[in-house]
Amino acid sequence: MLVWDETDVLSVLEVIPEVVSDGIWHQYVVEKEGIQLKVIIYQYDGDVRIELTNISSGSSLFSMQLIDCQGVRRTFDKTGEFLEFAPSKYFGSRYDGEQSIPFGVRVRVKPNINVVLYG
Repeated sequence: MLVWDETDVLSVLEVIPEVVSDGIWHQYVVEKEGIQLKVIIYQYDGDVRIELTNISSGSSLFSMQLIDCQGVRRTFDKTGEFLEFAPSKYFGSRYDGEQSIPFGVRVRVKPNINVVLYG
C-alpha cells in the first residue's frame, strides 16, 4: 500500500484533486504555459500515473505508470519543493514515509512543470 500524505501532494501541486466517491483514486491536474500535468494516485493499489500533454495540440509529451509505488514524499532543496515517487519494492519492506528516496521520479510545478527521472 502506498505511503503518502495528501496534504503534501496538495501543497506541491497547488490544486484540489478530483476524488472518485469511494476514494480509489485522486487525480491532480495542473496547467502552466501550455503544458498539462496529470498525476493520478491509486492509493489502495499503490499505482501512480504521470502524464504531460501539450494543451494546444492535445499530443502526449510524456506518460508513465508506476506500479506498486512504495511512497510519495514532499522534498525541498535549493531549487524549491517537489514530490518524489519511490519505485516498487526498493525498500525491501514497507516504506515509512521518512527515508530519503535515492532514485525514482520527481515532479515539480514551480516555477514550471517538470518531471525528472533521477537516481
